Amino acid sequence: MNCPFCNKRISRFTGLMEARMFQKHLGKCKKNPDNLVVWDGTGMLAVVIPRRAPTLQDALELRAKSLQ
Repeated sequence: MNCPFCNKRISRFTGLMEARMFQKHLGKCKKNPDNLVVWDGTGMLAVVIPRRAPTLQDALELRAKSLQ
């Protein structure tokens, strides 16, 4: 599957492993609207601060909405 926000390819052997990796990716994705991205003065560093940790249910709902 591809991330609906940044189009990064996420694939694993089973559907559960893929959902767990997608959940982990959602917490780090810089284009996820649930994350707050903070840049330093030089614009070289981006720190992703999740407003709330994505759950497995959130990951599965996003996967279903993206029709993947």
